[in-house]
Amino acid sequence: MTKIILSLIITLALLASAGAAYAAASPEPSDKTIKREIKIGRKSAAEIEKHVPRVLNPSVEAKLSMIAARLIPHMQRELEYEVRILEMEQPNAFSLPGGMTYITTGMLDFLRSEDEIAAVLCHEFVHADRAHGIVQARRNNRLNLLTLAGLIAATQAGEGGAGIAAMAGGIQTAMMNTYSIDLEKEADAMGIDILYRAGYNPAAMLTMMERMNVERLKRAQYELGIFQTHPEADERVDAALKYLREKGIDIQRKDVVKKLRVKVDEEGGRVVLRVDETEFLSAPDGGEARALLDKTAK
Repeated sequence: MTKIILSLIITLALLASAGAAYAAASPEPSDKTIKREIKIGRKSAAEIEKHVPRVLNPSVEAKLSMIAARLIPHMQRELEYEVRILEMEQPNAFSLPGGMTYITTGMLDFLRSEDEIAAVLCHEFVHADRAHGIVQARRNNRLNLLTLAGLIAATQAGEGGAGIAAMAGGIQTAMMNTYSIDLEKEADAMGIDILYRAGYNPAAMLTMMERMNVERLKRAQYELGIFQTHPEADERVDAALKYLREKGIDIQRKDVVKKLRVKVDEEGGRVVLRVDETEFLSAPDGGEARALLDKTAK
């Protein structure tokens, strides 16, 4: 039930952002719509947190804020970017109009490094920054503005169950469950650029998607949240890999996923080569042994 309510609320957010786009008469992101987007995002966030538990963990929230602070200066519009945590087992993340971004506990457990967290946040920030909800709503062209007005009014009036029922009808009207593949690719590509400029390993965008895709293939029923509803997973992975190569970015997965990392240490008169903390080779300490193991490590 919680998942259904959450999807309804997210749909409302997208519908509402579509309304702002129609009012602005522009399909492109504009500073003129920022106030409306932020207002919609705040109302949607309040509704979400009525139904899905928000996690208040100061240390984790501080870490997410620190990561966001490195990404935000590279966005094109000055939105109210904030990251909040939801208590949900499914790995998921999404942004609302105006910049509010949610990440689930399941996603935080799934990600393996700060770089991958940055990749997920960056992807969602780009969706908000580029007003992809507005673009998608215009494309769908199935939006009844009277229905939209009713949805927003129901939420603003706090009608509870009636508002949820209205949102259910809105889903059937709007038919908006995913972004188009080109919008996803844009969020991936722009995210890679921003990760690079912010000092994160841009390969994190790739490793996160690759591992999600592996889980999707391994377990058809695995609830992948953000990735399950995003279209053409293989195509996105291929596009991200191609983009990294075209940009001349050295793709270093090991540091991002913290696997297959090699180091050479000196211990008790011996020199030891380890792979992920597991001893792989060792020899009596000496110039030749150290040189050989350093070469092997490389």
